[in-house]
Amino acid sequence: MNLLDFADNEYINLITYRKDNTPVTTPVWLSSVEDYLVITTNVNAGKVKRIRANGKATIYTTDQRGSKKLSDEIDVKASIIQDKNEKQLGVKSIKKKYFPISKMFIRGSDEMRAIIKLEEKEE
Repeated sequence: MNLLDFADNEYINLITYRKDNTPVTTPVWLSSVEDYLVITTNVNAGKVKRIRANGKATIYTTDQRGSKKLSDEIDVKASIIQDKNEKQLGVKSIKKKYFPISKMFIRGSDEMRAIIKLEEKEE
C-alpha cells in the first residue's frame, strides 16, 4: 500500500507522536495534491505542534469516528505547508473533494488554518 492509495478515502486516522514517542490518533479528512496528501486543521491544534516537533506520522483508513482500522498502516513524513501558493492548492483540493460540506469546516482566516502535507517516507 502506498500513500496515494489513501487519496480516495473519506477518512484516515492520523497518528502523530509526542516527544516521548506516545502516539496520538486523530480521525481527519484528507485530499491529494500531485504526489502528496493534505489535511486542514487549526494552527493551534496539537497535531500541528507534534508535526513541527518531529514530522513523524502514521496513517490508516478509518470510519468517521476513527474507531475502526480499515487498512494497513503506513509511516509517512508530515510537515506544515508554509508556502502560500502551495497552501492554497491544498485548500482548493479539500474544498473540491468535500463540497458542499467543506464550507462548514474550512472557514475563517488563512492565518488560523494549517495545511498538513503527508509524503512518502524516505527510506
